[in-house]
Amino acid sequence: MTDVASAARLLPANLWHMSNVTVPAQGLGAVIVGLGRAGLGLHIPVLEKIRRDGAATSPFGAVVGLVDTVGPGVRRALHRLEYDYGYDPRGISCADSLADLTGIDPEQTIVHVCTPADDHAATLRAATDAGFRRIIVEKPCASNAADVDEMQRIVDRTGASVAVINPYLYSRSVASCKDKIQQVGRQPHYLEFEMSKPRTTPTLLGRSKPESVMDVELPHQIATALYLTEASRYRVLRAEVRHMHYREVDTVPCQVVRNMGLGIIVLELDECIAVLVSYLDALTRTRELRLRFPNTDHIEAFLPVTGDDHTSVIMEYSGHNTDGSAEQQRVAKLPDDMLARCLFDIYARFISDSPQLSDLAFNRRVVDVMDKAKTFARIRR
Repeated sequence: MTDVASAARLLPANLWHMSNVTVPAQGLGAVIVGLGRAGLGLHIPVLEKIRRDGAATSPFGAVVGLVDTVGPGVRRALHRLEYDYGYDPRGISCADSLADLTGIDPEQTIVHVCTPADDHAATLRAATDAGFRRIIVEKPCASNAADVDEMQRIVDRTGASVAVINPYLYSRSVASCKDKIQQVGRQPHYLEFEMSKPRTTPTLLGRSKPESVMDVELPHQIATALYLTEASRYRVLRAEVRHMHYREVDTVPCQVVRNMGLGIIVLELDECIAVLVSYLDALTRTRELRLRFPNTDHIEAFLPVTGDDHTSVIMEYSGHNTDGSAEQQRVAKLPDDMLARCLFDIYARFISDSPQLSDLAFNRRVVDVMDKAKTFARIRR
């Protein structure tokens, strides 16, 4: 066993309590279920980054299993593991179902569920039936609250531990916003979070098929708003979606994808009004979080906008200048590799049997807000 104190640099300040965790000599293994954008494009590269940067202190050991119902997905993942990360493909168990994996010790392994949201409950059941008890689930946790309740029943019956991917809870700029709330001593009275990007091409090509814009970025925004305010009650005041429209030139017909353009959710979170906005046919990427307090203080966070961008900028204001403009108190540029810290912390908490920061109970609230917003926006009736 080896101490992970030197790897704590991956974590934001509010996670330093994990620095006394010890890890197995080889770290925990990973089985990746679903080898699309999330599994192959995000989880595997970030796990390998943690292993590379943490060296002997990494809580992650190696990818030991790949599961996908589509054969080419497994072959692509094996190729990448071999040629990008130096794996011997003969040491990786591959199958089209969790039940068919061989040679893997569930006690030393974490299952990553990277399948579509409406498949998460079934995949969790398959993982527990195969003997696995540590499971990471991609966001959104499930496609509806009823599925989250089914997942909770599986956990209660089997004793499994589940963590849900919520990288924005691990952002250094979100941690700064949390610190500001504690400094002021009360919730902000207004929170605004916009996450927009040009998602037109993958939407038109059908690479993934979310139900609506509500399923893409807004789960992150809902989770961040609930986490920051720690609201004891929440209510959806307004929600709407608009269609995605796209054409290359004026002489061709406009392509329309229903409910995949703009999404807006307005929440009441105790004393705070939260406005969450996501454009999936925007021309540029925007991830901006604003908090305003009754005492005229406010804070703005500009979060990383791509997977290769690991920097946040925080701007704090307090009071006013003589010309009436807000007086800037602090500007900080912060290293902010959110997903690496998220997965590092989840693995460390599994090892120490500590409660997960983003567990099923927390994500039941996130999905409940999504359910209510979809009903409000008439996506579901």
